[in-house]
Amino acid sequence: MSTVVRQLKEVPEKSYVATSPFNGDVYTYRVTQSPVTYQTTGALAANVTGATALTCPAGTVLRENGKKLYPGAHNGVTTLMVGVFWNTAKTDTTTSNMLSGFIDPNSPKFALFSADRPNYMNVLPVDPTGGLADQSAPTLTNGTVIASGQVRSSTVTALTTVDGTPNTAALDVSLGQVFTLTTTKAVTITLSNPSPGAQVFLIVTGGGSHTITPGTNIKGMGTLTVASGSIYTLHYISDGTSLLEVSRTAAFTDTT
Repeated sequence: MSTVVRQLKEVPEKSYVATSPFNGDVYTYRVTQSPVTYQTTGALAANVTGATALTCPAGTVLRENGKKLYPGAHNGVTTLMVGVFWNTAKTDTTTSNMLSGFIDPNSPKFALFSADRPNYMNVLPVDPTGGLADQSAPTLTNGTVIASGQVRSSTVTALTTVDGTPNTAALDVSLGQVFTLTTTKAVTITLSNPSPGAQVFLIVTGGGSHTITPGTNIKGMGTLTVASGSIYTLHYISDGTSLLEVSRTAAFTDTT
């Protein structure tokens, strides 16, 4: 039985998960006082010691430490900032791997993470059903989603060819939007989890002269014959039952 370190049992008010490397988005706050006027001046600076792209990667969970900086109350602060800490090594007990600083909790670099997760669980657990690492909760809304940046999946999933009669490659729409397939033989693509409105972008690279056959419920322009060393892309949208082809390209003429 593993031992839980007592001081790590308490759960902070909120946690955040980084959507991209955040070493340039975590700050220190320094207050200096003039020896002449005794006036204090505060300043934020993105200079947390040890904060690099390696110690602040996407997927890091940051937990509030109770400190807050408010505009007006704290000199040099123009937006609410919250104090956070995170473990750079994702270990359970090595406090020397902890870093801390202030973040803008409403920055697009951070998404709200469930607070129902004890501090000692530093390694992201895996969902028992989907097999995916716990990142953050999905969003369900009847309203409009407005974004100043891209709304996208950051995962690229490679399809694996399984030998058989026919050879098959399984495309699971729940794994993301972008899929790749490098053909070394003729293959039929099989489909699962075609959720309504999902878009699929398939990048096919020819490893020989072979035919790609869309399987059941993949509807469109039929088979794709690929040439060795050539690249093709196909775009689909799902109606909840099938993938419907929106477009496909001919072999790319420029692959450098």
